Amino acid sequence: MYIKGVNFIFITIYLLLWISLLDAMGFGIWNLFTALRDKHDIQHYTNDPIRSFDHLFIFVPALNEVNTIVKTVNVLLDLLNSLPIKTTLVVIDDASNDGTTQKLKLLSNLSGLKVIFRQFPNAQQGKGMALNSALEWVETRSMAPQRTIIGVIDSDSQPNSQIMAQIYKGFTNSNYDLIQTGIGISNQTSFLTLMQAFEFQVSNYLEQVLRMDFGSAMASGNGQFMTLEMASAVRWHSSLLDDLEFSINGFFKGFYGGFLPNVLMPQEAVTTYKALVKQRTRWCQGGMQCLFSYGKRIFINHHIPSRLKANLLLFMLIPFGSMIFSIGAFESIITMYFLLIHNYSETIGIIAIILIFGVVTSAIMTIAAFRMHLTDHQKFNFMNSLKMSLGNLLYIWRLVPIPFISLWRLLTGQNNWVKTAHTVSHDHSEEVSK
Repeated sequence: MYIKGVNFIFITIYLLLWISLLDAMGFGIWNLFTALRDKHDIQHYTNDPIRSFDHLFIFVPALNEVNTIVKTVNVLLDLLNSLPIKTTLVVIDDASNDGTTQKLKLLSNLSGLKVIFRQFPNAQQGKGMALNSALEWVETRSMAPQRTIIGVIDSDSQPNSQIMAQIYKGFTNSNYDLIQTGIGISNQTSFLTLMQAFEFQVSNYLEQVLRMDFGSAMASGNGQFMTLEMASAVRWHSSLLDDLEFSINGFFKGFYGGFLPNVLMPQEAVTTYKALVKQRTRWCQGGMQCLFSYGKRIFINHHIPSRLKANLLLFMLIPFGSMIFSIGAFESIITMYFLLIHNYSETIGIIAIILIFGVVTSAIMTIAAFRMHLTDHQKFNFMNSLKMSLGNLLYIWRLVPIPFISLWRLLTGQNNWVKTAHTVSHDHSEEVSK
């Protein structure tokens, strides 16, 4: 009787572990077929320009950026002057209190720069509201909506002229209303920042490639560009994940986006675990908000392609799947400890299979993504890929608290915008809120 009971527990835990693993890795496994595909972004864009544009506006939200704002403005102005289109840099000061406002006032007369100074009670209501204030200013300029591009770049990002030229080409050589670049982590100096590179340059990257094949990429943080026509029709709302909400409302109005797999917009990863939890909690909570606000409308919408619709809903359900995975996995680990005592050899075998499966899945995803976004003159970094593949097994456990914190904040009405800490620069060790 005792042996039968142990066997029953053993089989149950075996199934729980596999269900937990598939739940955790399932979204990535769904993308693995991309590993065998050629670089095929060309099929979404034409060889020659099919339309032209008159003006490009770059929006840069700024809150308490006193240590970097002058350099950011000067670098971006020099960069924009090299483009084959008239440009304006629009910096939105969101009622900073660290001296950023004073520095921007000194810069406000520079050619090609517009500074918008937001004040309370309207200020610091989230990134979306700040972007809307810049959009309202652009709308007063009587620009042609279909011939004007709006770009959103984070203040810690410093794209080069090649990146901006590729983005402009993405618009002229397609009919997309929105263009999203990939994200490249510029400070891969620790385990934490390296694994954020895995998230952005592998997991999210492959997901965007897949979405584009399903009908449309989505706005995804730094490096999002759209026509003035789309921005004016959709606008930004109050979700904590403003880019997802923007994309969803765009789908409802018939706007679709393209992804540039060979273009990575530089972005700084957060460098502390506390900052990571704050950032990911905001994103996770924003995804939950979007699920509850738009899930039903997405499901019944007849204009969103079926595969894209399924992808969106699964993406927004991931936090809830992660919570189930976490609970099941913790129970499995506790039970595995006792099973090791009574059935050591078989239990070790199961653990080894699960670990190998997880590493191989992460490795194939990494190779697939790097194969797509590396240019011909770039070399594949084997060591970083190996570290990402192995590190992901540990990293997913460090993210376990996030969906629980997010759900608690959502249920208790804590919907305030929690800013993320980034390093100021390579020459400074202090951190500022963003």
